[in-house]
Amino acid sequence: MATRITTSRREDGITLLRISCPERRNILDEASYTQLMDALASAEADDGVKVLIITGSENCFTAGNDLANYKALAEATEVPAITFLRRLHAFPKPAIAAAEGLALGIGSSILLHCDFAYAGNSTTFYLPFINFALTPLGATTHLLPKLAGNKSTSEMLLLGKSFSASRACDLGLLTDTTPDGKALEQAIDCATRLVAKPFDALLATKALLRESEAEAVGLAFDREERQLLERCRSAEAQGAIDAFFARKASH
Repeated sequence: MATRITTSRREDGITLLRISCPERRNILDEASYTQLMDALASAEADDGVKVLIITGSENCFTAGNDLANYKALAEATEVPAITFLRRLHAFPKPAIAAAEGLALGIGSSILLHCDFAYAGNSTTFYLPFINFALTPLGATTHLLPKLAGNKSTSEMLLLGKSFSASRACDLGLLTDTTPDGKALEQAIDCATRLVAKPFDALLATKALLRESEAEAVGLAFDREERQLLERCRSAEAQGAIDAFFARKASH
């Protein structure tokens, strides 16, 4: 079952991107990254779009990148997930994430590139790259320590330890938590308030907020992409991914 990215534009200037493949917990693959980037480009070019919301379906944000794609990256020169996150980081209009259920891998990294992020109280966050002999992506190793500090980041990235929505909020990864099932409602409320602001000033303020870190974030994207491609070519990572699929097949 392929993951679909559906786009719905409201009359008030809010556009909703929904990751939809509940049978596979909204897993992301190369085709869905292309759809996401096309949606970002359309939203940027459309003067009627003022705010973007990214969410999942069926009470799940996303279970992250399809592990089969990591195996294929052994022959690649770029990482589609990173290309998408670069585009999201550079998106000039306000972007809001609304997460429920599970935000695994890139599902957690996406939040670092949104201006606001809300999650239901029971949402679980998880950056398990190390468990598959892989390294993080999306400037996570630069942005996450700035939010959470080095010790908490080490827990998440070196131990691959999951964390709760309340913890994510305390660390600055979320704007706020909500009752389960209400994250999108809160995101729409935030978007509605943003739409009411002077739009040119809103864009200028976001640009200023991103400008001071632009070079450092760009370099982090580059470093992580080189390292992740190297890891994907390694016997260690290929073996860890094969072992995962073998365990899955045996159940």
